[in-house]
Amino acid sequence: MDENKSLDRGLDALLGSAKKPKGSLEIDLKKISPNRFQPREEFDQVKIDELAESIKKHGVLNPIIVREMGLEKYEIIAGERRFRAAQAAGLEAVPAIMRQPQEQEVLEMALIENLQREDLNPVEEAKGYDRLKREFGLTQEEVSEATGKARSTVANSLRLLSLTEAVLKLLQQGKIEKGHAKILTGLPPSQAEGLGNRVAKEGLTIRQLETLLKPKKTAASGKIKSRDTLNIEDEISDKFGHKTTIEAKTKNTGRIVVQYFNKDELEAIIEKLLKL
Repeated sequence: MDENKSLDRGLDALLGSAKKPKGSLEIDLKKISPNRFQPREEFDQVKIDELAESIKKHGVLNPIIVREMGLEKYEIIAGERRFRAAQAAGLEAVPAIMRQPQEQEVLEMALIENLQREDLNPVEEAKGYDRLKREFGLTQEEVSEATGKARSTVANSLRLLSLTEAVLKLLQQGKIEKGHAKILTGLPPSQAEGLGNRVAKEGLTIRQLETLLKPKKTAASGKIKSRDTLNIEDEISDKFGHKTTIEAKTKNTGRIVVQYFNKDELEAIIEKLLKL
């Protein structure tokens, strides 16, 4: 017996590719459309091709999840990567499980599926949170609860969207890191773009970018902020979930400024302060 064929059959038995996934239906690929709420904007074609090769040998091991949109029309809720790979593998149908959630649940499920696999880049993640807020009127706290992410994580992610499209594109392409982008959010748009391009071109580290921005002076007094003060600002911003700065006027007086970038953030800040 051919050893390769024997090995293939052994893998098929182990992976169960010959069996139809329990509780699933075989649905014609032509009747399925991508998820309108898919937060991921870019798919790695190399990984799609690798999955397609696996599917050619072993089939689709995990069914995709779809919802019925009309007579023999379906929309993907979760599993678009498997759907694309099945198309690339030349399959005519794919195993699918039927669900009928509300549109908010569809976006939540698509977002959570990608977050759990950490497939989303920082911009896609931020836009996913933003869609939950804008399209379904959720507060940042509700977005946190729906996605299982910490409130500060959601707030810091959303803050990235205050950057210009040019800087967001650098972040989405991996030319700058999330840490770089976090620093750039506190700068004027033109300065942020200039520094973002410099980071991408010169390969500057986050620490090198911080060094470029020193000495940092307060608007009120013109005094140079110590590294300890800058670290405290970052810690407060992370824990409070909003960009916070310390502006010293004299040795013993000054003010703490909490920034907001939209009405929802303002309302969230007010709500938190009232609970103190």
